[in-house]
Amino acid sequence: MVKLLASIGITICAIFSCCSLPMFANSSVYFNETTHKLDAINVLSNSIDSTTQNNQDTILRKTNTLKDDIYLHPIDCITPYTLQKGEWIYGQSWQTLPFPSWAFYGITNNLTMQIDLLPWLYGAFTELKKPIPSVNFRYKFTDQNGALPTIGAEAMFIYLWDTLLRFETPSISVQESGAYFHFKPSIGYRIKNDWYINLSAGVDYMKSLILLNNDTTLNTYKDFTNTWNPNYAIGLDYRPSNWISYHLAYQYGATFTYLENVPRKTMLTYGFRFAPFYKNKYGILRNMRFELVSINGYFADVDAWQAIGLPIYPYVYWQWKRDKTKK
Repeated sequence: MVKLLASIGITICAIFSCCSLPMFANSSVYFNETTHKLDAINVLSNSIDSTTQNNQDTILRKTNTLKDDIYLHPIDCITPYTLQKGEWIYGQSWQTLPFPSWAFYGITNNLTMQIDLLPWLYGAFTELKKPIPSVNFRYKFTDQNGALPTIGAEAMFIYLWDTLLRFETPSISVQESGAYFHFKPSIGYRIKNDWYINLSAGVDYMKSLILLNNDTTLNTYKDFTNTWNPNYAIGLDYRPSNWISYHLAYQYGATFTYLENVPRKTMLTYGFRFAPFYKNKYGILRNMRFELVSINGYFADVDAWQAIGLPIYPYVYWQWKRDKTKK
């Protein structure tokens, strides 16, 4: 009986062994196949992620909206902001053609160099036979943080070797010689992403400037010699979309872009900036900006107005940012 039971037990074990070996062998094959499939899925997933990231980077590189722009002198109002390191702007006024107008370059994230190209080249290639020194820097001390606004300051120096006709309009003529300097501390505050308010107050110095009313019946002029004069400005910017922004500003004293460097003038400007090609694949178009502005200046010292009532005065510039895909 014992032998019979032992024989049955051995037989059962042999049958179990014969059945189980193929089962475990098939399980190994199954697990290997599953592992290969999971590896393939991971490779495919990584490939999709990489493709998606590349597509996002391409879209990012080929979109340059006004909302991302740093504004330095919107409609000639001073802001405290500076370009990012390596970012640059080239601006062209039709009045300076065939000479270039201005360039701006971000030396660091807090220091921007502003290059007045016209005096350097105009002096070198005209009867003056030598460049007119002109330097301009802006430094940003703090970024906006809660109730604390962005704070910056701009300083400019230019030296005119001879008496030059600075500019002439139907209403006034401006002659200038010697040194000119201005210093403009400023603050800026961003409100709900779309609104910006900018305030500045400073001082400017004139070695010699003659302001003349072109109405010959009045024979009115003002001579500024070795004078220090105040300047201040307030500006409001609204950026509701990626391609257009709206601006309003009030300035007193010397300004940078329009009717520039004339002390004690009062000026109201309004207008807009737009980027019609901000999605274009070509950088020369994608980075192109236009400003159309109304300029209304009053020169109390000679009782003269100079006005362009509608925002039609043109200014074009290109704002080249660092590659946004770089970390």
